[in-house]
Parts: sequence; structure tokens; C-alpha cells
Amino acid sequence: MLKNVALMFFLVCSFLLLMVPNSHAFEENIIGQLENAVKKVVASAEPSVGCILVSRSPLYKELGAVPLDNIPGKLGGFVPPTEPQKRLRKPLDKSKSSLDLSDPETFPDSFGTGVVVDPSGLILTMAHVVKDAVKVYVRFPGGKGSYADIHALDGRSDLAVLRLIEKIPDLKALKIGDASNLKKGQFLIHISNPYASGFYDGSPSVGWGMLSNLRRKWNNQTAETDRTQVPLYQYGTLLQLNTVVKPGASGGALLTMDGSWVGILSSITGWPGADSSEGYAVPLDINHRKIIEVLIKGEEVEYGFLGVQMAAGVRNVKVAQVSERSPAFRAGIYQGDTIISINGQPVDNPDDLFLHIGSTLAGNIAQVEVVGVIGNKTRVVQVKLAKYLSSLPVIASNQRPPVFGITVDYSSLLAQRPFGIGQWGRGVPDSVLIKDVLPGSPGDIAKLQSGKLISRVDNTPVSNPAEFYKAMAKAIDSVALTIIQTDGVQQEVVVLKKN
Repeated sequence: MLKNVALMFFLVCSFLLLMVPNSHAFEENIIGQLENAVKKVVASAEPSVGCILVSRSPLYKELGAVPLDNIPGKLGGFVPPTEPQKRLRKPLDKSKSSLDLSDPETFPDSFGTGVVVDPSGLILTMAHVVKDAVKVYVRFPGGKGSYADIHALDGRSDLAVLRLIEKIPDLKALKIGDASNLKKGQFLIHISNPYASGFYDGSPSVGWGMLSNLRRKWNNQTAETDRTQVPLYQYGTLLQLNTVVKPGASGGALLTMDGSWVGILSSITGWPGADSSEGYAVPLDINHRKIIEVLIKGEEVEYGFLGVQMAAGVRNVKVAQVSERSPAFRAGIYQGDTIISINGQPVDNPDDLFLHIGSTLAGNIAQVEVVGVIGNKTRVVQVKLAKYLSSLPVIASNQRPPVFGITVDYSSLLAQRPFGIGQWGRGVPDSVLIKDVLPGSPGDIAKLQSGKLISRVDNTPVSNPAEFYKAMAKAIDSVALTIIQTDGVQQEVVVLKKN
């Protein structure tokens, strides 16, 4: 009922002052309703917003407080040092600070904000908040808190999910809303921890502002493999607010006047030289919700890769180059074609193209509508997407276990940097890429190495990880793998036997 009432507040009040006899009382009533609406939203959402404290101190290694196991995202809690270890802490002797982030008197190296997305202890935040962290602690309103591991992190979207080590009773997950219905001029509420406002007791700060733009972008880079610049623009567009998002607010909740969670605040300025009086937020649209669902599972976000480069300086999305053996090449997309839609969503520029391709995720089918360079005829082609290779950090605590001691990934990763060039030129064959080989495993005994390609498992051709693991599941005591040599032509059959 009160949604968007703030948008018309000043105009309504001005009109009523002139036209309504008892306008002052009426104005106070409107203000009271507005305040009550804001207070209701804050009271409901605030318990789900935590203050994230981060330490990057190398002293934890000296204290033996870093887990010995090399599990992705495993940070562990603070282990009080023994007396001999205390003597190693000379750099801290002159300070009143402590390495224990749970101590309210400890000042962290950096800080941010997180929002509960699962009452079991999963916290959504921005990846840059916890990047390179040695220890992470999350404090909630009232002072309760816990150390946390990095459950999953995706540098391309700048999103991360933390998992609390200790169980916090009565945690309430904030329900993810839909940003697709937002309008320019809409008033929004934000709850976060600028400058670690929840440092002592976890209590976040509240503010509000107007939505000034729905689709802030970086520049129109023309190749999928060029997208290595400002992390926030690696994937999608940003909401722009007319309110400042200060350091420490990153990861905070952006809510509508009716309490719908529609965005994640970021204190990183949109681009160099941008107006520092503006704030930005990642929209909780359908594409970002897909990413969050994957991160909640603790898995890597495998963005789709098409294999095209767009013509520069062209308003529409005209294909300037198609990488051989890429999904686009195999599906019949040609140089000179114009791409007009992906999965029924219009494509007006390279940003649209890469957003829609990325949201389809690797291994899935994308419906690509193109206007042909010859005859100007429109056609729809089905493209089975490969995996996009990102240079930005990725953490996934839930990974496929090795089989016969080996793990694999998409072979398309070899030919993506730089575009169309590399060890394999533009001709990576149908295969999967050996990612890791465990020491002492059957794969290690057979002298397999990471970076090699596997084209067949026994007599079954494999072109992606899903096909590989499905074929390997049928192997019992031994399996024959066809290995492609670096020339892309010669092949070798290697037999793996279980120990």
C-alpha cells in the first residue's frame, strides 16, 4: 500500500499545503506512514545483516592457526596461541590489538557486510570483501557471531557465499526478491555496515536513496576474452543510486519500500573517475539469482562461452570473427552474421550478448537468432556452450571428486586467451582437459599430466566434463583413456588400473 509513497511525497505535501485546510496535520500523517513503513522494513531485515571482519595477517601461519588441509575456502576459526607461540607475536606486542576477530577490541584489516541467505549459516557478500582473507568473522546484531569459511567465490560477478563455522541460533534468511520490476525514481532502503558500523555489537546502519539508473555498464568490449577489467562489469549491469555507498557497505542489502530484497550494495566505484557521490548495487535479477543458486551449492559458476568477436563501432551485434571448433563455429554462426537475440532475449550490443550467453552456463543449449550475411535471412541455431575462462579468482568448496586420481575441465579453456591463439591455435579438438592428477593415484602411475587432453573413455567419445564423469562411472577395475598429443593429431591410449 505504501510502496513508492516516498516518490510522490514532496509533490503531494506541496499540493496539500495549498488545497487542504488542515494540510499540516495531513502532512504529518503522511510522514508518519512513511516512517512506519521504513521502520517495518528495517525491523524485519536487520537481523539478517551481519558485519564482516577480515584479517589478512601472515601471523596466523606462525601461530599454526591456519588449517593444514588444502581445502578451497577453508579458513577455520581462531586458535588461541600457546605460550611459545605468543612469543612469535612481537609485531603485535606494541599494539593493543589481537588476532582474534571475535574480540570487539580487535581492529580488522578490512570489513564489509553480509546477508543471511540460508539459516544453516550461509552468508552472501561481495567477493572483493573476502578476497585473500586469512580469517573471516561475521558479527550479527546483538553481538553474536562466528568465524566463517569461504563456501564459494566468483570473481566475475564479484559475489561470494560464506559458511559460518559455529551455529548461530535463530538466524533468519532474507528472501531474495526480483529486481526486474524496479523503476527509475523509486525510493530504496539500504542496510549495511559502512566503516564497520556493526564492529562492536553487529548493529548495521540504515539509509535510503533514489534509484537513478537501472543499467550502468562498462564499455562495449567486443570479444568474450577481453572482459578482464573492472570486476563489477565482468557480468551484467549495475543499479545506480543517488546515495553514497561507503567503504564497508559492500554486501549490504538494498530493499524496496515494501521490504523486497532487490540488490547487493557495492562500495567499489563503477569506473575510474566516476562520481563518488553515487552508489552502486548488483541487481538481484534472474541472471544474478542463477549465480547465487550455484554459489549456495558451493559450486563453481561455469559461464557459457560462444567463441565470437564482435565488430567494433557497430550499433548492432555483428560477428567479426568466429573461433574455429568453438560452439559458434560448430553451430553454423559465420563471420558477418548479425546476432539479434539469445534465448528470446534481444541483443543490442556486446554487453547484452555476453550477459545472455553467460547466464545460459556451460554445457547448456542456447537458442541464438541471427540474420545471415548472405541473403539477409533470419535463422535460429542451437549452440551447446563451452566454458568461459576467467582470470579472476574462483573458490568452490563442493567439487567433483577425482576418478582414478584425475579431475577434468572443458578443453575450450585452452584456446581462450588470447582470443583464437595459443598452444592449440584455433583448433582444440573434441576432448576434456586434465585439470589435476593426484600423487600416487592410477593417473599418476600412468604418467598423466595436467594440461593433456582426453578424447575417449574406453570406446566412448567425451567432449565435456559431464560426459567424461558419466563414462568413467562405468569403469570398475581399469579404464582406457585416449590422450591427444600436443600436435592435436597423434593419439595415445593409456590404461589406468585401480591400486
